[in-house]
Amino acid sequence: MRLLRRLFVHNLSLKLVALGISFFLWATYTAEPFEQIGYNVPVAYINVPEGLAVGGTPPNTVRVVLRGRSGLLRRLTPADLALNVDMATAPSGDVPVRLSPNMVDVPYGTEVVRIAPAQFRVSLVATKIPPEASE
Repeated sequence: MRLLRRLFVHNLSLKLVALGISFFLWATYTAEPFEQIGYNVPVAYINVPEGLAVGGTPPNTVRVVLRGRSGLLRRLTPADLALNVDMATAPSGDVPVRLSPNMVDVPYGTEVVRIAPAQFRVSLVATKIPPEASE
């Protein structure tokens, strides 16, 4: 009993100040509103099969709407975000690409609400073999 009393009463004023500071920080963080902000995010075509290249005019950027705390979203720039389209299993020719929220690399505490366009077509064309390589 004496141990418990000493544990709670010893340095009581410091413990109350620490409790007050932590409550203030918690209340400030939870009071920050959620927002939705749109960004033009660059598209990266990764794992393009050897001998093929992305041709035509695929989109270089897509519009991504994120939801999260306003302070976090205001600090973000499009360079902080990435949309990776994996082309590893894509055949040559016109390939339909469907974008999903899990393709977008976003910081912790944010979520993808919408992507526009949600789908598009990419043309994979054969690359020319240099004459030196064919000899």
